[in-house]
Amino acid sequence: MTTDGGGWLNVATLKKADSSSAWTTEISYRGISNYQNNLMGISTSAMRQLRSHLNFTQLRFHCSKENGRTFHVITVNNSTGEAVVQYFSGQSSVLPASCGSFITMKDDNSYLAQQCHRWGNDGSHYVGKWGHFNKNEEQRMYDRSAFVAHRYHWVAYNKLWLCDESGGNVFAISSEDFWKIYVR
Repeated sequence: MTTDGGGWLNVATLKKADSSSAWTTEISYRGISNYQNNLMGISTSAMRQLRSHLNFTQLRFHCSKENGRTFHVITVNNSTGEAVVQYFSGQSSVLPASCGSFITMKDDNSYLAQQCHRWGNDGSHYVGKWGHFNKNEEQRMYDRSAFVAHRYHWVAYNKLWLCDESGGNVFAISSEDFWKIYVR
């Protein structure tokens, strides 16, 4: 992976080939070897295991849909970005600040990345934080890890496949659409 200087390790590759495509999170970091099946993602506890072996400092979220929407961000390599890494690695349950915690890549054309000040839910919406306080902890990278309530979402969980779109305005899924997460 040569994106932004390279060194990226894929920890989730999700492509929904058809309406019957389903996936479950791998409970061990070793599950990343299943990336070829295009339905591989590791759980929060697996991310914690991985971090104990590989002290990664950045995360990269990338989704793209045929409808033209692409969300592609990389956490910054400082204490603000570290809070995001700790949250998604299960080392912290504190929802980290979103604005200032990431940079957008050249191909990002999302509304989501432009509205970080409206992300998240820590008991109320529009709080400027990654994540949702009331979601399955093991799925926190996949279920509304970045979202503006009722508007723009990163979701590849529980029959929802959203990339910069809302649950009420879902674009059709094509075989080229994907959701990927990397660490370095």
